[in-house]
Amino acid sequence: MQRGYIILIVGAALLISGIVVSALWAVPFAGKILREDTILSGASIRPGGSVNASTQVIDTSRPVALAIRLEHSNGTAVVGQIPSNNLRETVLNPNDIIMTSNNFTKQFFTTFKPDITGKYTVTIYNLGHTPVNVGVLAGNLPFVGPNNQVNFNSLNGIIVGVILSITGIVVLIAGIIVLIFDRGRTRPKAPTPT
Repeated sequence: MQRGYIILIVGAALLISGIVVSALWAVPFAGKILREDTILSGASIRPGGSVNASTQVIDTSRPVALAIRLEHSNGTAVVGQIPSNNLRETVLNPNDIIMTSNNFTKQFFTTFKPDITGKYTVTIYNLGHTPVNVGVLAGNLPFVGPNNQVNFNSLNGIIVGVILSITGIVVLIAGIIVLIFDRGRTRPKAPTPT
């Protein structure tokens, strides 16, 4: 077997193993976010109106993340800010004490340390003059640990899978180059007339 084919087989094996490792880690990771966090997509807020979302906190040692994304009516993200809209987010703990309150005009992300277990309510107010659509993610993200430290250990499998996939692609490209080079070298040359 030519060395180009061997390199192609190794590259394909690396690529497939990278995809499998990433999938084995990413599916449970995404499932945990979908099960434990509150996700609100495409919520329309009229001028002067508000929308609520709530999340259940059972572990006060981990911060709660709040991500708000401005969306077009078709669900795609708005790039930049909406000039005519000011939005305000407010998070209340189960005792109706304000945990965080911020005004913003574009994408927004914050974390806060919950003080008690229970249901936390996120309210987003539209202080502007035109309707706006928002997407909200609220809850404990698996990769954000105590003191807002990013925990890359929970992402190790995904990172390894991506590295294996990239390595597989590079090896596949190298295998194609070697195969083309070897074929060019083994072609019989036509005899030159004398």
